[in-house]
Amino acid sequence: MKKKVQIGAKEMISLMVLFEMGTSMMSIPGRNAGKDAWIAILISTVLGAMLFVCYGSLHRRFPNLLMTQYCRTLLGKRAGSTLAFLYIVFFLYGGARDLWDTGILIADRTLQHTPLTVICGLMVVLVMYVVYLGIEVAGRTAIIMLILLLLLGLATNILILLAGIVDMGNILPIAEHGWQPIWQVVYSQAVMLPYGEMVTFAMILPTLKKEYRANGIGISAILLGGLLLSIITLSNVLALGEDVFKRATYPLLTMISKVEISDFIDRVDVIGVMSVIIFDFFKILIFYYAAVKAAEDVLRIPYHKLILPFGLIMLVSCVLMALNYQDHLQTGELVLKWLFPIFAVFFPILLLIVSWLRKTWNKKGEENVS
Repeated sequence: MKKKVQIGAKEMISLMVLFEMGTSMMSIPGRNAGKDAWIAILISTVLGAMLFVCYGSLHRRFPNLLMTQYCRTLLGKRAGSTLAFLYIVFFLYGGARDLWDTGILIADRTLQHTPLTVICGLMVVLVMYVVYLGIEVAGRTAIIMLILLLLLGLATNILILLAGIVDMGNILPIAEHGWQPIWQVVYSQAVMLPYGEMVTFAMILPTLKKEYRANGIGISAILLGGLLLSIITLSNVLALGEDVFKRATYPLLTMISKVEISDFIDRVDVIGVMSVIIFDFFKILIFYYAAVKAAEDVLRIPYHKLILPFGLIMLVSCVLMALNYQDHLQTGELVLKWLFPIFAVFFPILLLIVSWLRKTWNKKGEENVS
């Protein structure tokens, strides 16, 4: 008999925080709000926690089913299978975008003469290997990596303070241009990236041990990750100033590169590059895992037989995704504003409403029979 895959609260929280930080550390969602971006992230974190309640509520109603499975249960075989297939495409697209982001970062900062295809190919091979080992292995590894990254982050912030590059005046006055720019980026960027993407965990929550509540785990992880991301954003603004913060391709790495203490400590930006790559790796991994599990359910093909072909699909999609960085950003803004809300908000709420209606009708039917 096949052993059921189960992971604990620590593993799930670690995976969620790593996923949440992911490419958000690199791009800093809500940067259009300038020096008030950290406020936009805090607001988005609260909204993201509320959004996760929808995913957690669906899991509570169907604790043993993947999202693709209760899509068919609630919407019927034809409509449910169609929606499940669309989620496969959504997960693959999300993973491919993050793979492109990571590959460009590595090519720009460390391996300037290495083709993007080679860099992304090596990343995909590593992702496929971890997925082959299983989500339990990924969860245990996530705990270790999260602790390491938190320690590195603490050390980096201490170095930034010691370097004397922090200027408290850079965040003043708060909300100088009013609250409209803040709310605008909350809607267009900061909620969907990364909190809307957390819908991916609807494919992983069935592995959570039954003694834990999905909503409690998810909200805790979102609040922790959101607080960390807000602190990172605030640090960027304090160290760089609003103008450089908004214009920099990678604000975090730009900030870390300014750290120089006497002739003893400099070039610590390698710590930032390593940290971002690890965060991004886990985000790609979770998108990829969700796509493979969804395809296993929809296509009725064994999990391990899908690992290689889906890895190749993600790699090809990544390489053909954008002509340049500016094209990638413009496409990303449109996707976050119009496509992600459909999969992250509309469909989950629709499923939750249908679930509630079916439960109400069944209860009335039982009362009529009795």
